[in-house]
Amino acid sequence: MKLIKIVKNIYRNLFFTLSNVTKPAVTIKYPEESRVFPDKLRIGTFGLTSNEETGEENCIACKLCEKICPSQIIEIDIEKRDGRGWAKKFNLDLQSCIQCELCVQVCPVDAIIMMKEAAKPSTSRSDFFLTKTKMMRNAEKYEESWAKGSILQESHTPNLGEKK
Repeated sequence: MKLIKIVKNIYRNLFFTLSNVTKPAVTIKYPEESRVFPDKLRIGTFGLTSNEETGEENCIACKLCEKICPSQIIEIDIEKRDGRGWAKKFNLDLQSCIQCELCVQVCPVDAIIMMKEAAKPSTSRSDFFLTKTKMMRNAEKYEESWAKGSILQESHTPNLGEKK
């Protein structure tokens, strides 16, 4: 009885393999070709936005992203000047990031955003340690993802006036 099961499994697997031999390959020639990622895919790196008119950073150093991060990988030092908070230091360790996007969702001024850029292969650990400067550069260089704190917060607001 066991021998019959083994032979059936061999034929089933062989049939599956041979039926896929004639199908075209689904791989792409990366980095010459790039795959189009879905809008809501949580992949990539982070960026820190700045005001388009003044060029000043949007981060007010409220530290909400640092507090909500389950991996505790965000480190912010506050600097107070001109009546508001500034991020003197903003560090994020991508090696331990679980891509949960909680830091993006909680940001009241849309300062930290996810970028639509797949992680690049690297041989250096320092490439996965994002500083404030690197994240500001990412926001300028890459396309931003769909999610921003303001959009996500609006989607969770109950609409009490509408009846269904």
